[in-house]
Amino acid sequence: MINFLLLLFFLWFFKIIKDIFFWLYLWQLKNYHIGRFLAHFKTETGKKLIISWFFILIFALITRFHFNYFILIIYSLYCSYSFINLFLKRFKYPEFTKKALFLFLSTISFFVLVLFFLKEVIFIDKITLLLLLVIDLLIPLFVSLVVLFFQPITIVLRNRVINKARRKRSKLDNLLTIGITGSFGKSSVKEFLKTILSESFKVVSTKDNKNSEMGISEIILKDINENHEIFICEMGAYNKGGIKLLCSIAKPKIGIITGINSQHLATFGSQNNIIQAKFELIDCLPKEGLAVLNWESELVRNGFKRDIANIKYGEDIWAENIEIEKDKVSFKACFKTGKSIKIEANVIGSQNIINLLCAIAVAKKLGMELKEIAIAIKKIKNNNFYSKKNIDIIDFTYSSNPASVLAHLDHLKLWKGKKIIVMPCLIELGKESKNVHKNIGQKIQENCDLAIITTKECFKELKTKKAVFINNPNEVYDMIRANSSFDSVVLLEGRVNEKIINLLKK
Repeated sequence: MINFLLLLFFLWFFKIIKDIFFWLYLWQLKNYHIGRFLAHFKTETGKKLIISWFFILIFALITRFHFNYFILIIYSLYCSYSFINLFLKRFKYPEFTKKALFLFLSTISFFVLVLFFLKEVIFIDKITLLLLLVIDLLIPLFVSLVVLFFQPITIVLRNRVINKARRKRSKLDNLLTIGITGSFGKSSVKEFLKTILSESFKVVSTKDNKNSEMGISEIILKDINENHEIFICEMGAYNKGGIKLLCSIAKPKIGIITGINSQHLATFGSQNNIIQAKFELIDCLPKEGLAVLNWESELVRNGFKRDIANIKYGEDIWAENIEIEKDKVSFKACFKTGKSIKIEANVIGSQNIINLLCAIAVAKKLGMELKEIAIAIKKIKNNNFYSKKNIDIIDFTYSSNPASVLAHLDHLKLWKGKKIIVMPCLIELGKESKNVHKNIGQKIQENCDLAIITTKECFKELKTKKAVFINNPNEVYDMIRANSSFDSVVLLEGRVNEKIINLLKK
């Protein structure tokens, strides 16, 4: 009996490790932001994390009946499944930054300490199983308590890094910072600008989607030196005051707002708060600064109040003679001054034209010739489009924005074969969630043959018979293959399971 309990304890311990990995992954995914973390549990996926019918069954069996091997075997098999997933690396785990590693070791140490104090009862039949089950159930709470316990220390260390970055930035007198914020399009504008400006300047930019205070501070401390002339700084926030903090670190002289919608409404609380938060970038610019604004965005037009030099792209510069192909766009960029230039870019979708206009306007303002800009734009790489087994795949798995989803769905019209979208429901949209998904459903009805939705949050709100709910990666892949033919296209949108992507790439 003791040997069997030892085996169970061994399997249970590895399940605990797997669960700790998952909850640290979730906290990291939400940027250790308690509002975003709690908002996750309002989703269908999050609700499933709270209630486990398996645990309820086991708990009922233990408390209702005498201890027996049948119950023990059921729980052992459950723990074995977790062990196998851990061994095969089929589980979610955080990026092992210094913070994540510290939190992981702290949580493990906490559990070892708990087990030490419980060692006298750990192998007493029924008590053992109840004890392991209770600890198992409390994993999310334990991990969250560890994260929150060390949050004050994290804040102190974070502030040290931020202040160090501020001191270094204050000494870089010749560095021009271009701040970019908005509900959508930030990363695209950043990459376009980096490619174009690198033709004439020594440029550095924030990496990937690391647009928080720590990401920006680390770039300043590790990557920027006195030889750099331009720092392109993507700025993201989930509450008022967030962009203002980032501006105090990066000191932008040019501020770009790419557009505003209801993205992250759940954490901001209201649309007005989102508008005010985005315009903190413009408010923080020096008097001699430059505001660059997407004038096609109604909320940007309504929110702009400050008397400051500005470029309104969509009005001061616009596109004519637009041609959209599957993997590129071309148009004539026209200026109020009467000048124009033919632009060809290897980017996907008409939504990127407004982003290119922004980049062109900024590059021209900084002294680049239009011909030089046009040549540089041809060097922009298209990493979102590839073909496998006669199926074109559009990969926007980093994107989860309402405006982007609608634009990408429109782009599918260019294909003659079957059109398929794979996506989870969008999150953190607050009270706008139902309307957003209703609009997405209408676009799916118009432009798709099949929509495979991988989460249930607002599945019903899509209101289209072309949508099916499938969350098993293998079943998703089989459904795609069964509904594909020559000249078909698959649009991957939002946080799609990585296994689906890997299966399509084979």
